[in-house]
Amino acid sequence: MRNVVLYMSMSLDGYVSSDREHPGVAVAEVAELKQWKLDRISKAGAHLMGRVTYQEMASYWPHSDDAYAAPMNDVPKVVFSKSLSDAEATWPETRVARGDLATEIATIKAEPGADVVVWGGRQFAGALAAADLIDEYRLLVQPLALGRGQTLFDQLPESRRLELVESKPFSNGVVVQIYRPQHT
Repeated sequence: MRNVVLYMSMSLDGYVSSDREHPGVAVAEVAELKQWKLDRISKAGAHLMGRVTYQEMASYWPHSDDAYAAPMNDVPKVVFSKSLSDAEATWPETRVARGDLATEIATIKAEPGADVVVWGGRQFAGALAAADLIDEYRLLVQPLALGRGQTLFDQLPESRRLELVESKPFSNGVVVQIYRPQHT
């Protein structure tokens, strides 16, 4: 069974989006961090995202020559949306999941292949976290305090325990913290 792995940047004070700065682009990415991410996302069995993130990525990656473009374009994508009609026409290798979130994730996990990567949007990633559908959190904690914004975990129905399984600092101050849910 495949795992669902979330990649999300967040500020040191826990915000994943804000009207001040975006934690994912506030600190310049160094080559060692980019290579760390490329080594992992290139092996993904699929990229999962919500409609808003899909529309942002679909307008950029098909025309990019950045090193991330190959895995973003070549790896199959699943966009979760009730309103999107035809994602394949905009970004090849994309299908739309319209059903119940838990049912769709269970189907994707049961498919053959490598682990799947979730790209937040806060709402989509938060809904997955709230429904306990994420097997591993790869949080890229930026050396930045925003003071206000939106958090990843604001939709949780109750507190959740996570086990730190790896922590890797990079020269730009970003620390990747990898957590797995503890199920009791």
